[in-house]
Amino acid sequence: MRDRLGSHSPEPATTPLPAVRASAPAAARVSWVDAAKGMSILLVVVHHIVLFLVPYDLVPQPVWAADVAITSLRMPLFFLASGLFLAKPLAGSWRTILHKRVALFAYLYVLWTLLLYGWFQLVPGAEVLTPMTTTPGELVSRLVVPGSSSWFLYALALFSVLAKLVRRVPTGVQLAVSGAISVCASSGLVDFGGETWTLIARCLFFFLLGCYARPLVEGLAARARWWTVALAGLGCMVVASADVLGLRWIPGVAFGFNVAAVTLGVLLAALLARYRLARPLVALGQHTLPVYLLNVFLVSLAVLALRGVHLPAAAQYAAPVVLAVLVTGTALLLHRLLNAAGARVLFGLPARLAYRPVPDHSHALRPSPFPRPAAPGAATP
Repeated sequence: MRDRLGSHSPEPATTPLPAVRASAPAAARVSWVDAAKGMSILLVVVHHIVLFLVPYDLVPQPVWAADVAITSLRMPLFFLASGLFLAKPLAGSWRTILHKRVALFAYLYVLWTLLLYGWFQLVPGAEVLTPMTTTPGELVSRLVVPGSSSWFLYALALFSVLAKLVRRVPTGVQLAVSGAISVCASSGLVDFGGETWTLIARCLFFFLLGCYARPLVEGLAARARWWTVALAGLGCMVVASADVLGLRWIPGVAFGFNVAAVTLGVLLAALLARYRLARPLVALGQHTLPVYLLNVFLVSLAVLALRGVHLPAAAQYAAPVVLAVLVTGTALLLHRLLNAAGARVLFGLPARLAYRPVPDHSHALRPSPFPRPAAPGAATP
């Protein structure tokens, strides 16, 4: 996105062994990652709402400033959380990574770029996020070059291939190189050929950090306390002051703000995940994809309904948050309805293209050297 994406089975004949449950710390780790993803997607929806409301003068300056500041948190944290879930697929074969990650995200990117293009042609005034995709020729180029509407999917496919290619490179080297790229991108030191490519370059470090430094990230999450969250927030304010003073162009300042913001995001997500009040946030983090794909359609409709409406100052401050909750809930409901109607291909690969593990026939080809035991009650020689 542009910064200003049972059936009942019969009882077994024998008594099964008791299931081994995951330890509490392990469950907490999964919960906090989902909480972090839930926070990120909510911030993404708020960002889109702000972008759509700005042309109608419905966004107070402090709200706009806050949205710009949160740029350092929402997508870097999202990519960090995505990287944490990639470690296991990376250990598999190229077939696994290409099918389960690259093909899926590339398919969704192309499909939803086409759907958004059609939507913006039909809905007047809904082209805030895609002013560059107005002709068929531009649409074709947007299918190859990442656009501002679904670039997160494009980046995930790209990062998955890159992470697999450099898997045997020492982690320190990967993080050092990707960190340097992020510094250059966030400070404007290097021109990456467009805003979307700059965003991708900024976020690569955090994706690789999630992939290869999971113990470090989990160690940080384990230290989440109210006082550590407050301390991280203070650190963000200190680093942000340099940005306010116009020092963002100095290499390392904007990158430092990103690191400080992601540190705060991890600590806050880990802390919130320990409370029942945050269960909806954790649940949302398990279903971020449909919200990411559907929110722009719903936001554009909501804002079109509001244009021309005079909102009091207090309502303008509350509108982004209230609309974000409504849009997110509607997206989840719409996702369920579309799946029930048989439109699962909107959110995943068609069945004939979906990933299927290669069956292991090695045991079937090798006969056992031991005789098969006789059935109970059968005669023995």
